[in-house]
Amino acid sequence: MNRIKKEYYFISILLILFIMLTLFVSLGKLDAIDQNAFNAIIKLKGDLLTRFLYVITSIASTAGVILILMLTLVIFLRRKSLSDFKYVVINVFTAVFLMQVLKNIIKRVRPGWKWITQGGFSYPSGHTISAFVLYGTLILLVNKKVNGKLRKPLIAFFSLMIFLTGFSRIYFGAHYLTDVLASLILGTIILLISNMFMNKEFESDKNKNRKTI
Repeated sequence: MNRIKKEYYFISILLILFIMLTLFVSLGKLDAIDQNAFNAIIKLKGDLLTRFLYVITSIASTAGVILILMLTLVIFLRRKSLSDFKYVVINVFTAVFLMQVLKNIIKRVRPGWKWITQGGFSYPSGHTISAFVLYGTLILLVNKKVNGKLRKPLIAFFSLMIFLTGFSRIYFGAHYLTDVLASLILGTIILLISNMFMNKEFESDKNKNRKTI
């Protein structure tokens, strides 16, 4: 099985998983799992952790993502890699669009135990998918374009931000565990598709001089 066939295979599996998860959520079959997950996480509640996670979750808000996109744009411009920035923008906007469509179709009410102000519907988690796709795209680009000592620390940092964002949404009761899982599945599909386009472009552009760190 070649690389492209493997990616299509994984995408198909993820789509099936998302459909099944959505069905079980709609039928209320996973309510107990969601409740138990929140009960386990909220036991960690403390002032320091709350302040820290509030910063993390704020970074994944609409305003926070826009700010990160602007900062990222500056970095890509300085590195003369603006053509690579399009993947960040396309992936984030695709994720936001899908999230909004699905929220308004499924219309899942947010957890009754949420303890921060949060409007709108719950499934899937907008903060999680935005952060996952944003940082995930940066991980793909770093893995392909960055050489030297910065590579592993950057990948580790972006990965940690993804985990903390999803964790924070459950911690504050703004989302169920299954909301976060749905966003991770959708985000992975977007990244897999994006990675195929990246590979095609970068492989056909091997002889061009591209700025690396």
